[in-house]
Amino acid sequence: MCLTASALAMFLTLIGPEVISAEPGRYTIRSDTRDVHWIASGETWCTDGPQQDRRLRFASVAAK
Repeated sequence: MCLTASALAMFLTLIGPEVISAEPGRYTIRSDTRDVHWIASGETWCTDGPQQDRRLRFASVAAK
């Protein structure tokens, strides 16, 4: 999933700075379950969070 820089900025503002760390070209959002990384990709910022969620759901179903 990718967002424009302005959409990512709005999203990060809603989350709050206490769970966000930043370094050049990357934002990391920390949570109890796992961290989500937003990576600069040209004019947009992208994450593979939705794909990771899907893999975790399928892995938990396969384990049963």
